[in-house]
Amino acid sequence: MAQTHTLLVVDDDLDTLKLVGTTLEKQGFIIHAAKDGQEALDKVTEVKPDLILLDVMMPKMDGYEVTRRLRANPQTANIPIILFTAKAQVDDKVAGLEAGADDYLTKPTHPAELVARVRNILKRPVTGMLPPLPAAPVSSQPSTPSPGAPAGGARTVVGVLAAKGGQGVSTLCINLATGFAEKYPQNSVILAELTPGHGDLNVRLSQSGEGLIELLHRSTRDIYRSAVEGALTEHKDNQRLLLAGTRPSDASLLHAGEQMGAIVSELKQITNHVVLDLGVNLPTSSQRALEHCTHIVVVAEPDPYTVDQTKALLADLNRMSQLHAQRIVVMVHRVRNDLAVNAAELQKQLNHDIEAVFTPAPELAYQATRQQQSMLETDPQSYSAQQTQKLVTLIAEPKTKKR
Repeated sequence: MAQTHTLLVVDDDLDTLKLVGTTLEKQGFIIHAAKDGQEALDKVTEVKPDLILLDVMMPKMDGYEVTRRLRANPQTANIPIILFTAKAQVDDKVAGLEAGADDYLTKPTHPAELVARVRNILKRPVTGMLPPLPAAPVSSQPSTPSPGAPAGGARTVVGVLAAKGGQGVSTLCINLATGFAEKYPQNSVILAELTPGHGDLNVRLSQSGEGLIELLHRSTRDIYRSAVEGALTEHKDNQRLLLAGTRPSDASLLHAGEQMGAIVSELKQITNHVVLDLGVNLPTSSQRALEHCTHIVVVAEPDPYTVDQTKALLADLNRMSQLHAQRIVVMVHRVRNDLAVNAAELQKQLNHDIEAVFTPAPELAYQATRQQQSMLETDPQSYSAQQTQKLVTLIAEPKTKKR
């Protein structure tokens, strides 16, 4: 008589849980289910499964972290694990295998392939398995579920940068995050300042923390979803922040490209809308972050002395073949200047459409800073607010973009 195997299926999507469970039950397997990572860890000692089919993208604790913890526990270290997820990039598969998984299935998977993979893993001798990897450190901050987290990755990841400092990149990022939060109140928005050594959101928004710095000091294998979520700071009802802190010596972390790429890769799995404050120019960290962006917003000042710098930045971005994001140029005119060129002339000089124009609004900017909020919240009827809303719509609803 054939041996009956017990499987533990872990997925936060109930439809997937039912579909996978039913498929395997029809093949004679005994199925137990868990809807998140912590429940999986609790159940594994109870049901003692012969194999675990584990989703990667789950709230509270992702599949990579669950795998590491199982491998670190002598009682569960040798249980075969198949990671089951919608993430199909090679780096994601490598991360799963390095965490200690035995195999990796990409959703959607044909039922016949699923059953074949499960049976193949169960045929392997336990003694042939690799020794468990050490467990990753757990964030000291409690993880929280991700309101509005998408099933298959973020809808928009917007990177904002400029060719020189003082052009209003952070202000625009704060306004964009508010714009997305107002347009999509059912979802959460993450505003991340990826500018180690140059953070200012702590002061501007009266928040404390330096979650970005803590993550950048980790190895890439220890930057997993629950760790990134634990590094976020709650800001408003549906806004969270990843803060860079204010310590100038942290600027050396601008070269931590691998870690920055890993951070953004996790951020875009947590929520629908991510706004990245990339500051100035293209350090290694910004280049890796931009690889995950759906949109790149370049801030251009109508100052004839900075036009050449902005042209050079756009040219560099165009030469980066690994970028597939839509390029958007906006004009931010912060100070009245008789030498400033108009939007039409700036557009001509940059050889790029100007999608939004922000005119000087020093009084509004001052009030927003005093109230520690966005200009959009300070005066929703202002021209700056209208241009921000226009930009949010352009990014979120590409069909409205002029061709």
